[in-house]
Amino acid sequence: MQLRAIPFSDSPPKHILEQIEQEFGVDTIPKVFKRLEAQPALLTHLWGQFRALVLQGDLPRVLKEMVGLVVATAANCDHICAVLLHSLIEQQAEQLTLAAIIQGNYKAAEVSHATLAILRFTTMAINNRTLARTPAEHQWHRLQYQTRQALHDTGLEEDEQLELVATIALFEQLCLVTNLLHLDSA
Repeated sequence: MQLRAIPFSDSPPKHILEQIEQEFGVDTIPKVFKRLEAQPALLTHLWGQFRALVLQGDLPRVLKEMVGLVVATAANCDHICAVLLHSLIEQQAEQLTLAAIIQGNYKAAEVSHATLAILRFTTMAINNRTLARTPAEHQWHRLQYQTRQALHDTGLEEDEQLELVATIALFEQLCLVTNLLHLDSA
């Protein structure tokens, strides 16, 4: 069987690169976006997801980046952690709060009850998804129920819940690409 490639365009649209540079600064563009410059369609797709989920939407950016920090910490993705820490500090997030989030000590993070519930849900969603690969059917249903209950406990409206879940998925994707391409060490 021969695979036939459909070539991407030669270069990403200039406005995409300008948006990324404007958001992060020329010297702090995440490596995952730099690496994808050679694949314009993929860069456009991943940047579009980031822009729609993190930079826009109903949930505050700081909250979504804290969620990303939980995901990146769980994925051992040092580069995405560093990018998020830089952004969160620029947005005036307390360094003690960020350290507590990285350590998984959310109570010590001194965040609101709603933020605490969101951070706990994020951790549960990541852990339960990972655990769900091999459990018996009754365990799978229990994990699904626990995850749904934790999402309900966040107190978010349905559209906000969807935004949260999509944000978790985006940061998992960014970490997967970063880790598989060894961008932390590049």
